[in-house]
Amino acid sequence: MACWYEDFNRFAGDLYPGLYTREYCKELAEKAEEILVLAKAKRSKILAHFYLRPEFHETAHKLGDSLALSAYAKQERAERVDFQAVFFMGATAKIITGDNTRVFVSDSPQVLGCSLVFGTDPDWIENWKRHNPEGIVITYVNSGAYIKALSDYICTSRNADKIIAHAVKNNPGTRILVLPDKFLGYVMKFRALELLKAEGLTVNPDLIEIYERRFGGYNACCYIHEQLGHDAVDMAMLENPEAELMIHPECGCASSCLYKLHEGIIPHDKAFFLSTEQMIRHAESSQTNKFIVATEPGLLYALRKRMPSKTFVPVSAQAQCDFMKANSFDKLLTSLREDKLEIVICDKCPKCLNPRTPYQDDEIIHIPRQIAKLAENGINRMLAIQ
Repeated sequence: MACWYEDFNRFAGDLYPGLYTREYCKELAEKAEEILVLAKAKRSKILAHFYLRPEFHETAHKLGDSLALSAYAKQERAERVDFQAVFFMGATAKIITGDNTRVFVSDSPQVLGCSLVFGTDPDWIENWKRHNPEGIVITYVNSGAYIKALSDYICTSRNADKIIAHAVKNNPGTRILVLPDKFLGYVMKFRALELLKAEGLTVNPDLIEIYERRFGGYNACCYIHEQLGHDAVDMAMLENPEAELMIHPECGCASSCLYKLHEGIIPHDKAFFLSTEQMIRHAESSQTNKFIVATEPGLLYALRKRMPSKTFVPVSAQAQCDFMKANSFDKLLTSLREDKLEIVICDKCPKCLNPRTPYQDDEIIHIPRQIAKLAENGINRMLAIQ
């Protein structure tokens, strides 16, 4: 912790200008010590997403992306986890670990929200299922428990193309809906069709529908990744012609970059569609020394610290997720001291008459067991394909 001031400013000073003063780093270090003492006393694992600020990177027992953190909680058979990310990620961990692990988040689902959760219309999804009774719903893991429960398969930004291809092969002629992120959907639909073509299968692309409905003030996409449009990427590539481009499939630039790759406008060895953890592995194995990173810039601290001899340029240092950054050491300390907010799976709870909006208060947040089970089924179907 003694080197936080140097590390935070060396590897993330451009992302959080002026934030990490010596005084503030000393304050964070003192809080981190208390967090780790409390976590040990509570037998808790602190899990943190890559998009959080550097102090979480340094304090967490495990740093990772959404599903990897949930899988870690299950593999470790943790008695308790304090999930530092957005709420749906903690909910996924609870769905996967069930009654074996107590899962805590440090603020409400509204504060630790997600535009993909808030921007998905459950009425529209239910109506689509009524009109397509044999249809297959494939839902990105970045979604709420109720939408997961309506789904046949869950997917990640790493494997959505394989899940789509699997569903097409095993349900010929059946309509498939991919949601809730349209940018990821466009890219993964294209890649799935390419996978199927390589196997000699011709598929009507119109059978694969991408969810595009505007709802709740959002545009069927991650509001931060939406900001990373093709103009910003084009400018970054012009300014850094020697760099490789690492693109998260949720980005607003994803479709245009895919087109440019397909047409040879961007060389095939210059741009890569990767999940957050795949970006780290790719950068570690690549012979290139400079990378343009098209995702939430919180990831850059991990990239830069692990590979200090390489250069990582954010497409936008300002495109930071307010929901992710709503996590703080003060909130985590309160959660550890007071044992809140805990995500619990409830049985026939009279307070959860509407499964879309289960009960919550200042202490607990419910997930009805039936919803958790249906959501887990979709995750298990995905895992069976790996």
